[in-house]
Order: sequence, then C-alpha cells, then structure tokens
Amino acid sequence: MKTHKKLWKEVFHDSKEYIEYYFANKAVRSGVYSDYDDGHLCAMAYFTPYEAMFMGRECKTHYIVGVATDKNYRHQKRMTKLLEQGIAVCFQEESPLVFLSPETPRVYKTLGFVGTYWRETTTVNYTGERWYKTVPFNELNKKGKDELAEFAEAMLLSEGFELYLKHSAGYYEEIEKELNALNGGVLVLYEGQEIVAAANYICEEGQMEVTELICQKDKGKKVVETISDHLGTAFLKIDDSYFISEIEGKGIVREKQEKPYIMYKITSTEESPELRCYINDIT
Repeated sequence: MKTHKKLWKEVFHDSKEYIEYYFANKAVRSGVYSDYDDGHLCAMAYFTPYEAMFMGRECKTHYIVGVATDKNYRHQKRMTKLLEQGIAVCFQEESPLVFLSPETPRVYKTLGFVGTYWRETTTVNYTGERWYKTVPFNELNKKGKDELAEFAEAMLLSEGFELYLKHSAGYYEEIEKELNALNGGVLVLYEGQEIVAAANYICEEGQMEVTELICQKDKGKKVVETISDHLGTAFLKIDDSYFISEIEGKGIVREKQEKPYIMYKITSTEESPELRCYINDIT
C-alpha cells in the first residue's frame, strides 16, 4: 500500500529532512483529502490552515499543498474531486478563500482559481559591507520576537495589501522550524535598537536563497549587502524583489516570473477578484 510520505517523495523529490518536518508539524494540523483504489493511495491534497488578513479583516485561510497523483492514476479527475471536496469543507468552516502555488496554472483556472501574485526575482553578485547588526531568530527573546512581528505587520499593512499572511511571533516560530529543515533560518537586521529588515533564507545544494525579505525600502541596498556578508556569499538569489525594487547597479539582475506564484479562490460561488497580494515563503 502506498503511503502519503512515499507519494510525496515520488512527486516532489523533497529531502528526507523536509518531508519528516512537514508530516510532523504541518500535516497533523491540515485537512487531508485522499483517493484510493482497492486500498492503494491514488491521489492526495493537504489543506494547511493559516491566519491571514483579507480585505482588511483577519480570517483563517488554507494553503493547498501536497497536490499529488500517482502516475498510474492521472487524468481520471481524481484530483478535481479532492480539491472540490476540500474547498467545500473550507466554505462550511467559514474560511473565505484558499490559495496555492501552481505548477501548472491552467489546471487550476478551470476550477476558478485566479493568479494574484507574480514574483520578481533578484540575483545579486557582488561583495558589499555589513551595515547592520544581524541576529538569528533563535537568539531573540520573547520581546524581540514580538517586536519582529510588529515590524513585519506594520510593513505589510503600510503597503495596502488586500491579502497577506499574518506575521505573528507564532508564525515566525513555525517558519523558523521549516527553514531549519532546509538548512536555513530567519535573520533579523538592526540599526541600533530599530529593526530594519527580516530575511527568511534557505541553503540547497550549496546555494543561499532568500525566500522572503521584508525591509525598509530606503535601506534595501545596505540590507542586501549585510545579508550577503552574514551568509558569506557574493552570489545571492532573492526570490521576491518587492521591498528592494529600487536597488540597481552592477551585479544586480531582475527577472519577472511568467506564471503566478500564488493563485487563490473564493470558497463561495462568487468570482475571485484581482487582489494586491503578498504571500512568500510558503511550502
């Protein structure tokens, strides 16, 4: 009998460490929808809950992940059935929307999902200086973690996003565990006692990658140089450029992704309007 972990590994090729992390920490609090054929796992989808801000109000939303079908059972509408079932449950639980990071956007368009967030990736290839003090998240006390959450929430609110995940202290504690499973963590940058940036990063196959960077925009260049210096690399990939869109010059290359990083769907029957969305570092 095929297990959920085995199917996950076959489809996504994630590391053993990450798979163990996910099933120990996130799968246990997710809605799990599975399809079987005579006891054989054919397809699965996980609906993982998150606290979010949506159109100015706090709500519970679900990230659809682990969307996988055994290669011998594809193109049989099995996954469509699971997704529709999960979305219906979310609606019954008064969760106003669901979202996902699509591999093939056209598949989800047929189910009513709308692209709402496109990433612009920045790669940096130069040496700089360390302008700010850097503190790993796991070295912060409770007060420091609360201040980090206040900083991130204030930055996201000030940008007028209509959909974003709440960056509470609890959110950062959970994301830190997830990043640790990917050889990374959360880095907090200070100018004196003031937080100027928060960076989530991972290291895969020896390559450092910043998966989310929230910073004061007028300090973007110095923030990037500080992160590069702290991580000990001249070459750094930053998955989203929103808060550093103003930095430019030699050694900086930007690339807009062609497909949406995030698609979402209203769980009721109404259409899903375009939104100003900011959702990064979601796995």
